[in-house]
Amino acid sequence: MRRKRWGYMLCFLVLMGVGGMMIPKIANAQSLPEVSGMFIRNDLVASPEEAKEKQRQVWGLAQYQSISENLAKAGMTVLIPQIAVSYTDASKQTFYYPTKRFQSTDQASASERAQLGYALQSAKENDLGVYLPLQLSEASWFQSLYNHFESKESQNFLKQSATFSIQIADEMMQQYGSTYSSQIQGFYLPFEVDNSNLYEGQALERFIEYYLQPVTAHLRKLLPKGRIVTSPLIYTNLVKPSEKDLSQWNTMWRNIFFRTEVDTLMPQDGAGWESATADQLADWYEPMSEMIDTSNTDRRMQGRSTNIELWNNPESYSMTGSNTMDIRRLEKNMQAVDPYVKRHISFSAHSLMPMSEVYLSGQENNAAYYSAYVESQRIGYVPTKLVKKPTVTYEVKDKTNVVFHVTRVGEETGYVIYRTINGKRIKLKEINAEKAQDTFTITDAQVLPNASVSYEVMALDAYGNRSLPYTCTVDLPPTIADGISDFTKDIDVVNASALSTGLPVQTLTFAEQSEGFEYENEEVVATRLTKHRPYIPWTDQRDDYTVQEQIYTDAEGFAHLRLDLGKTKTIQAIGMSFVQDRNASIRIPAAVHYEVDGKTFATANQPSVPQIDFTKTVAGDNTYQAGEYWYWGFPKATIKGQVVDIKIQLEYDVFLFMRELLVL
Repeated sequence: MRRKRWGYMLCFLVLMGVGGMMIPKIANAQSLPEVSGMFIRNDLVASPEEAKEKQRQVWGLAQYQSISENLAKAGMTVLIPQIAVSYTDASKQTFYYPTKRFQSTDQASASERAQLGYALQSAKENDLGVYLPLQLSEASWFQSLYNHFESKESQNFLKQSATFSIQIADEMMQQYGSTYSSQIQGFYLPFEVDNSNLYEGQALERFIEYYLQPVTAHLRKLLPKGRIVTSPLIYTNLVKPSEKDLSQWNTMWRNIFFRTEVDTLMPQDGAGWESATADQLADWYEPMSEMIDTSNTDRRMQGRSTNIELWNNPESYSMTGSNTMDIRRLEKNMQAVDPYVKRHISFSAHSLMPMSEVYLSGQENNAAYYSAYVESQRIGYVPTKLVKKPTVTYEVKDKTNVVFHVTRVGEETGYVIYRTINGKRIKLKEINAEKAQDTFTITDAQVLPNASVSYEVMALDAYGNRSLPYTCTVDLPPTIADGISDFTKDIDVVNASALSTGLPVQTLTFAEQSEGFEYENEEVVATRLTKHRPYIPWTDQRDDYTVQEQIYTDAEGFAHLRLDLGKTKTIQAIGMSFVQDRNASIRIPAAVHYEVDGKTFATANQPSVPQIDFTKTVAGDNTYQAGEYWYWGFPKATIKGQVVDIKIQLEYDVFLFMRELLVL
C-alpha cells in the first residue's frame, strides 16, 4: 500500500487531538504540490578505481535502500535510474546491469553492473515504481543533434541507437521482468531534445523515423500498459515565450505523439534551477497542456489509446551541481505548473536525498533540504524562519580583488553575495556552507578600478529564508593591475596581477603568462594568453572552458576586460574566441570592441565562421552553430600601446564560454 499523504494524517490529528491536546488548524494546509519521485543518475556512481581516486565509496545495495526508504518516507512513489548503459562507441560501453548479449564490449566493473539491480530491489522493498532507462551516448547524441541529423554519420547514429535500444530493452525485461513486474511501470528515453535543434530541416522527421518509431513501437509490445517517458529540455532564457516559440514546440510534440508511442512529456531544466522562474512557466505549460488534450483527440481519431500525459521535472540543483534549489523556490516553480501536469518527478536524488559525503554523488547539506521539504509538506506551506546574520570581514588584494571571509553563525546551508556598482545590483555568487566547515571565502576578482562598490552578504537556509545582510562599501584604487609583465607567475585563477576587468566571472582563467606577440616575416610567433586546446565540442569537455556568469555591464551596455601588456608593444591584431552552442543559455557576444591606450582599435561583429583567419576580418550574421567563434580586430594600420581595453557587447543575459585571447 502506498503511504498516505501528510495532509490526511494532519487532518486526522487536528480533529482527534493527540494525548488529550487539541492541535490548532494550520492555514493553507496541503497547498503545496508534491514531488512524486526522483531520478537517480547511476553513471555518477563510482567504479572501484574512481572511488579510490576520488576518496569515495562505491554504491552498494544499502545506499540504494537508504535512498528508496527516504523517498517513500517523503511520500514519493517513483524512482527512475537515468541510464542503463553509457555508450561510448561500438566497442566500448559501461553497463549498469549484468549483460549477456554484449559481454565483449562491456567495460563496467562488477559494482557498476549491479546498479540497476540494486535500484529495482530497493524500490521493491519500499513499494516504488521504476521506469527502466535506455542507453545514453551523450557526446555522440549532442554532436548528431546539433548537426540536425543531416550527415550520414549522424543518421547512422540514430539507426544504430535504435537497434541498440531495442536489444537492451529486451535484455533488461528478460532479466528483471518477472521478479520486478510490480515495480516496472514503463521506460524512460534518456536522449534529451530541446526547444531549438529539431525545428530545422529534416531533423524531427529523421529523429521520428530512424529512432522514435522503431524503439517506442517495440517498447509498447514489451510492456503494453507501461508508460514511455521522455524528459526534454526547455530553455526559457528568463523571458516569456513568443507565439513562434510555443507553436514550434507544441507542433513538434503533437507530431511525435501522432506518429510514435511516446505518451509522457516531462519537461526539465526550464522548470528547474538554471533558466526559468515561476512567472514564465505557466506561459509554457498552459499551451502545452492544451496540446496534450489535442494529441489525445488525435489518437482517439486514430483508434489508439488516449493516455498521453504532461508531467513536470523540476530540476532541483544547479547545472554545475554546486547548489541545491531552496524549497521555497522549488515549490513556487511547481505551483506555477501544477494546474497543468499530472505529477512532478525531480532530477535528481543526489541533490535532495540524505546521503553520506563518502558516496560520490552525496552533498552534505542534502539532509537539511530533505528535512525542509518533508516539513513543508507536513504543514502545507514553506515556513519563515530566523536565519542569523553572518559574521563577515573583507580585504582588498592586488588592488582589485575583494576577498570576503565568512564565519558560520548557525545552521545555514549557504551564503549569497550581491554587488552594486553605479546603482546596478547583481547577484554575484551563491555558495554552499558545508557542515564540516566553519569559515568560507568568497572572492570578487572582477571589479573596475576606481570604482565605489557596495556589497551585501546574506546567510541562507534550506527553506530559502535569508538573514539580514552584512553590508559594506569598498572604494577601489584608481590604478589598474600590474599587467602581465611578471612572467614568473603561473596564474590558475582570476588574479588582478593578470587583468583588471568589469566581468564578475566565476572561472575566467589566464593559464599562461605572455610578453606579447610579434611576426617574423609572414609567420606569427605567439605564446597564448590562454592555454590553447584543440577544438572539442563543449558538450564533451564542458569543464575545459571558461564560464562567464552574471556579467556586469556599464551604462552603455558593455562588459569590460582590461589587459596591461607590461610595456608598450606593437599591436597588429587582437582576437578572442568563444564557444557557441545552439541552446538559449549559451550565446556568443553581439560584438567585441577593442581599444588601445584609450583609442579605438577595432570592432569585431558577430562572426559566421569558426575558422581562424589571420588576414581577414571575420564578419557576418551569427548562425548559432555549435563551435568556436573568433572576434578579430584588424585595424588599417598597426598601433603601439600598452593597455588593451576590451568591451564585450552582449545580445542576451546569458552564459559565455571564452576560450582564448590573442594579441598579435
